[in-house]
Amino acid sequence: MANGTTFQSLHLCMSAPLNRLKSRPRRWNKKHRLKEPSVKSIMATTTSQKLIRCVIVTPEQTVLDTKAAGVSLPLDDGSRGIAAGHAPFIGRLGAGEVQLHGVAGGTGTETIIRTFVEGGFVEVGHNEVTVITQGATDSGAMKVQEVQAELENLLQQKAVGDDQIDALLKAESAARARLRTARQKRS
Repeated sequence: MANGTTFQSLHLCMSAPLNRLKSRPRRWNKKHRLKEPSVKSIMATTTSQKLIRCVIVTPEQTVLDTKAAGVSLPLDDGSRGIAAGHAPFIGRLGAGEVQLHGVAGGTGTETIIRTFVEGGFVEVGHNEVTVITQGATDSGAMKVQEVQAELENLLQQKAVGDDQIDALLKAESAARARLRTARQKRS
């Protein structure tokens, strides 16, 4: 080898630090590892510390104005969870269910309010979530048969022209999301 060192002496030099490391006591034993907190404990500490205000507004009225520990939003490109202290952002909502977890004044941290929204926009900032939507419905009040009939009616309709096709596809997508929400079992 270069510098006159042999392979054997190089091997001994390389293995010495490894042996020294193995003889050191482990700082993190299994009993000292931190456990990840459960969702219930996170919600309990969040509700005891800070709540986030959630407002759902339609052109006709304010549908909901309450405080909760967390909010799940159906964005156009996927779902997003919001809690107190979330960074400000503005997003476009898709058709789906807004869930408020750990609602203030409820019987416990597992209190959930579910509201179906038909698209719109959301603004998050200063521990407040504002949902602006064309329509909002209580998810518990949805009947599967009615929503199924509405979807079948939309599937039978014909559309001519790009604008009509886009509007029909959007209505079908919203009806499918409404049907998914209506079929979910409520606890």
